[in-house]
Amino acid sequence: MSGLADFWFAGRLRELIREADQERLARGLHLAQKKPAGRPANSRADAAAGRCPSVRLGTPQDAPRIARLLELNGMPRWVAFEERFIIAEEGVALTAAIRFRQERGRLHLGLLVTDPWTEEEPLALALYVGARTVARRSGLYEISAQTHLHQRHLREAGYRRRAGAWQISP
Repeated sequence: MSGLADFWFAGRLRELIREADQERLARGLHLAQKKPAGRPANSRADAAAGRCPSVRLGTPQDAPRIARLLELNGMPRWVAFEERFIIAEEGVALTAAIRFRQERGRLHLGLLVTDPWTEEEPLALALYVGARTVARRSGLYEISAQTHLHQRHLREAGYRRRAGAWQISP
């Protein structure tokens, strides 16, 4: 029975990946057709026009939307209901989230996921900067992140490499 379940799961996983790839391609084509020529998406002009993501602490009501975002990135949905997240929204759309935990006066940042159809750079930068505000409001004195994927974004947000982690004081 286990072999049959493994076979079904592997087939279903391939099917989900294929569907996500098709959605991603369709969304990319749609965005490419809508984007004005000569101006990159999420540019400084977008920021000036008020189209920067708003960053806030995720609430239990955000868990289903975070679960969808995790699912789009190949992660299990249950993580959204068991962990805490700082989220980025553009309008009513949840576009990115970063997992965090608080420990002994520190905010530890973890997994960062973004909507696969949006540009990751401005979202990652907004979340790393927004984490400072969350830490400050929570009375925490340090933020740390251990990642090799977003080093440039951390540097741009003011984090410095210390003792094997990226750190900043709020």
